[in-house]
Amino acid sequence: MFLFFTIQELDKMNIQVIIHHSFLVASLLYLISLIMVAAKQKTCAACVFAAGMICHAGSLALRYWTCFPLLPLYQGPFFLAFAVGLIGFRPVLSRSNLLSRIVLVNLLSWSAYLFPNDFYLPFLQFKTLFAHGFFLLGVVGKSLFLLAGAGAVMVLLDKGETGQVKFVGQAVLWGFFFWTLSVFSGAFWSWLGWGSPVVWDDPLMTTTMATWLLYSLMLHLHLTRFSGAGPRAWFALLGAVWVFCFNCVPELGPFRIPGWLS
Repeated sequence: MFLFFTIQELDKMNIQVIIHHSFLVASLLYLISLIMVAAKQKTCAACVFAAGMICHAGSLALRYWTCFPLLPLYQGPFFLAFAVGLIGFRPVLSRSNLLSRIVLVNLLSWSAYLFPNDFYLPFLQFKTLFAHGFFLLGVVGKSLFLLAGAGAVMVLLDKGETGQVKFVGQAVLWGFFFWTLSVFSGAFWSWLGWGSPVVWDDPLMTTTMATWLLYSLMLHLHLTRFSGAGPRAWFALLGAVWVFCFNCVPELGPFRIPGWLS
């Protein structure tokens, strides 16, 4: 019996090593693709970026598999970098505005790697899927808001075509859609778990609702088109900064030197 549990623990340790190493490989491939873009090797950069996405997907699949049915809220930064890369993958393949998207993926992936919060054990366990819906839909919403901000930078630099301006509006629209679904999933989860649709003492719910109100105003500006592309791009950029500061940074942990450097 002791030998059986020892083997199980060794298997868990091996899985954790694979998870961390595959994410490190993905982050390094993202960095190499960024260097290739700077060297104007866009086709090679897109291929290397795709290889990084494959490694990243394997790491996330193992992360979720080892946690389920626990809720891996603390692993949000790892999922966010992948969601940004996946949603922005088609423009990467077409090599349009490649730099802004790869820079964003590198920023998120290396932030997750150097400021990990994954040494905290997940403690929330529910049979309802609303908890996981709150987490995953929120990740998709944040990734779209950040991509809208990256597109807004290109518009403000006068490098964005009409299609880029349209992309910013669509990213805000779909980001708001998924963020709203996340809010409702969180409300159902809170009601089933604590008997209240919103626990206002929880800073996570407070910042989530504040972001929803901010983007409801921003979506109104985009749909009514009361101003030009420039002001709307500024709103999208400020919204992305808000999301990064109030919805992404709190999920990061303290700076830790990677084990292979110590």
